Amino acid sequence: MPGGLKERFCIATMCENWRDVAEAHGLGIESDHFCQAENMDGEKGVRAKADLSQTVKKYDVRVLHAPFNELHPAAIDYRARELAMSRLNQAAEIAIDLGIKKMIVHSGYVPFVYFKEWHMLRSVEFWQEYMETKPDDFEICIENVLDDEPYTLTEIAEKIGDDRVGLCLDVGHANVVNHVYCNGAASSMDVTGDAGTAGKTSIIKWLEVMAPHLKHLHIHNNDGTGDFHKELMDGIIDMKEVLDGVIKYCKPDTTITMEVLNIENSIEWLKDKNLF
Repeated sequence: MPGGLKERFCIATMCENWRDVAEAHGLGIESDHFCQAENMDGEKGVRAKADLSQTVKKYDVRVLHAPFNELHPAAIDYRARELAMSRLNQAAEIAIDLGIKKMIVHSGYVPFVYFKEWHMLRSVEFWQEYMETKPDDFEICIENVLDDEPYTLTEIAEKIGDDRVGLCLDVGHANVVNHVYCNGAASSMDVTGDAGTAGKTSIIKWLEVMAPHLKHLHIHNNDGTGDFHKELMDGIIDMKEVLDGVIKYCKPDTTITMEVLNIENSIEWLKDKNLF
């Protein structure tokens, strides 16, 4: 894949008029059709799959977002892990059937519930088992949600030791966690990555640390108080710095999904910044 950014961009199907916008600008897509697991079942599943299959092959870059509600790969209860395995296998079957070879999955980390050492070990076991039955050309990207620093996810990817397993950095999630959960004092690592010191981890440090394993990014902005999926220029994240960091740190096949509701203004902003 070329090193430029435009060829890497996708838009999420949560965006308004996603089909028209993707086709007009030559973008890839990330399907959110199955973010809720029940959308894979019964008549809902038939309709959602039919809707996606009509257009998915038009796009050079195709990504599917797996379901995530109540699914915790490192859950303490083995039956909860069984549910996560079953639902995520179901999602992979849909993706593969549609010719989609990259799938986004949530890490499932919950602060104050899982000790990080437990989460790391159980996550490695879960994803190694999960990938045993997957084709050689199918890959997953583990996304940060409530994760409060990038080091644990990076170590999980390293310990899994499977080139088909990478990471997805959601910069909006990282920004909210920095401001709401960490609040400048609760994270176990500071911006330099030194263990045992308190403080937020800058978005660029997230990117730099995760870069060797990054296969995908979700970009959207917010003011740090909530996961609002605002336009790229509408918030406190310096998105120009982030995208310059993608060029500097990430492999040229790292793809990027714009997860914003009104996409056209963000595309114009990208053009204005010579990033599109």
